[in-house]
Amino acid sequence: MLLVLAIVAWLVCFALLVRLGTWAGFALAGAALVALALKFDPGLPGLLRPSMAKVGVGFLLGAMMILLTHAAFAVVTVRLPEIRTATRGLYALLNNSGFSPVAQAAFVVVVAACEEILFRGVLAGTGPGIDQGGSHNLLTWRGLGTIVALAACYAAATLTLGSFLLVVCAFLCGMAWGGLRVATRSLVAPIVAHVVWDLGIFLAWPLV
Repeated sequence: MLLVLAIVAWLVCFALLVRLGTWAGFALAGAALVALALKFDPGLPGLLRPSMAKVGVGFLLGAMMILLTHAAFAVVTVRLPEIRTATRGLYALLNNSGFSPVAQAAFVVVVAACEEILFRGVLAGTGPGIDQGGSHNLLTWRGLGTIVALAACYAAATLTLGSFLLVVCAFLCGMAWGGLRVATRSLVAPIVAHVVWDLGIFLAWPLV
């Protein structure tokens, strides 16, 4: 149920982003839904317990994803130069107008953390899933199917922005962060990886 609410909220927020040019809706809706998740999912606080190892893994994967994104962009745009135009259009749609770089970075941190909790936290389920040593893992069809399904939900939640490029990026990144979620049995590493990638690609080292 919470996943459905998150998808609906993100669809509405992306539609508002097109009209208003602000990420405030994501921060507010995300915070409210995360509060609900913390209230009704007793296993969630454990998934958010940090450690140096999990933070380090997340940072490393986030940095690697930034490099891979730039490398893939350089290769793809040689063959498909229209991707560069689409990327420039996506950046324009995602522009957080009226906010300073510091405020934009703060929005990135809050929204990225909320997205991981809402779209990847559901992997824990309510029974003996991956976090209790059950059958959800990267080496089972069930585990892979769950990662793909949640990545598809995450990508679908971006449809109202009107950018096919964002849908593709959301799905691919969702697969990476979902895999990290399963591999580490924690939300800490995917949150860190998501934040690092977003800060790098959208603020520190944009593609265009």
